[in-house]
Amino acid sequence: MWQTPHTRHTQPSSRRRNLLGLLGCLLAVLFAGVLIGRLSVSPLDASDQIYLNNTAPPSASTPVASPTPSASPSAKRPRAHVESRARRTAKPPAKPSTTASKLTEVPGELPGDPTQVLGSPLIEVSSSMATQVVTLTNAARARKGCRPLRVDRRLTSSARAHSLEMARSGVFSHDSPDGASPWNRMERAGYRDGAAENIGRGYVSAREAVSGWMASPEHRRNLLHCGYRAIGVGVVAGPGGPWWTQDFGFS
Repeated sequence: MWQTPHTRHTQPSSRRRNLLGLLGCLLAVLFAGVLIGRLSVSPLDASDQIYLNNTAPPSASTPVASPTPSASPSAKRPRAHVESRARRTAKPPAKPSTTASKLTEVPGELPGDPTQVLGSPLIEVSSSMATQVVTLTNAARARKGCRPLRVDRRLTSSARAHSLEMARSGVFSHDSPDGASPWNRMERAGYRDGAAENIGRGYVSAREAVSGWMASPEHRRNLLHCGYRAIGVGVVAGPGGPWWTQDFGFS
């Protein structure tokens, strides 16, 4: 069928107008839907805002869990350096059966030194046990390779005096009741090159006393110090004792 040119021109134009109109309607409907959806959505919940933005510490009313105590033991306090004033922990008091016949002079003691001090109760100075302490000390030094200590009567006098002080006062200490130190006592006895002192309490024999000192690092260091040259020992039996003192010298 033959159509005129006017007819062919107007039909496509009409179709284009219809398509454009339909597209415009679709866009209008889509825009209206988006707008209604935005208006109907509720704002972000306040609790969500706080959670996302909160960087402040918890308020005072908020309970805070207490920290769990550490399971590791607390550090122990550092031990004092007591090389020249070592102290032996007291043992239960025991009074040895020391008789006057066993009291002999320690080599190097001052002539006429008393071997007994009578009182109430009896306090006895045991020179025999002091001699045994020296023998056992030098035996231990020999095993270490140190030269034996010579007995100095001035150190013996100083050590004996301090053991008597402790026995009379009942105070187990390196300091004298008048505040004198071991070096003060050695100087009073005429010895000016004092090195160290060991004391003990409650040991019932010389072997037990030396073994106790050897078991303590501080006391052992004094006994086996190869730089020491002289020793004096005082042993006194009395209440709370026996009381033991070792004084060491450098010369």
